[in-house]
Amino acid sequence: MRADVQALLVLQDREQKIKALQTQQKSYPLEKKSLEGKLSASRALLDHARSLVKSNEVERRKLELDVEGKRTSINRFKTQQQQTRKNEEYTGLTKEIEHFEADIRGLEDKELELMEQAEQLQRGAATAEAEFNKTQVSIKDQLARLEAQAKATESRLAELQADHAKLAADVPEDTLDLFRRLFAKKGDAAVVPLEAEICQGCHMKVPTQIVFQVRGDQGITQCPQCGRILYRVI
Repeated sequence: MRADVQALLVLQDREQKIKALQTQQKSYPLEKKSLEGKLSASRALLDHARSLVKSNEVERRKLELDVEGKRTSINRFKTQQQQTRKNEEYTGLTKEIEHFEADIRGLEDKELELMEQAEQLQRGAATAEAEFNKTQVSIKDQLARLEAQAKATESRLAELQADHAKLAADVPEDTLDLFRRLFAKKGDAAVVPLEAEICQGCHMKVPTQIVFQVRGDQGITQCPQCGRILYRVI
């Protein structure tokens, strides 16, 4: 195999690894955003569960105040009954008392319902908090690993890019230019083997003349179909 083709193969290996690492590097911010999104969703569920508990407490307190207010009114009506000498007024106050007592029973029934709901809501909030704490620990661990991977990738990428620059410096400018254009266009490989007269880039059969050129290491030889640089398999 020609020395310049051998150099291109090594250079191509670095290009492929650099490309893979750069693709991996681009995925880190997306993975981080996804993990942070999961944590935010878990936090939102916990906040919602807690807000339901709080709303329940507020509603129960409001009912308690309503009951207290109506009981105060009943006591006032009873005092007025004791002071009145008029039957009509006494009867009217009795009806008011009965009406308020009925209201109190209804409010107390609602209080009992809310108290039963409160138990369920508190259990739900406790479950949401436990799940959030579990998720928080897991996400924190995953983010730490992701950050470590990102740093390792950055370090490895820097090493490969430095090595790539040294290798590229030893390749003739015209050959390097051809290689770069082909690699950018094909996206996977610019230099491929020729096996059984078949280009392993486009998998097309090449003319006999091209086969002889490759087998005889007669300069940089390209596949007439895809343009990739061909090399013979030893």
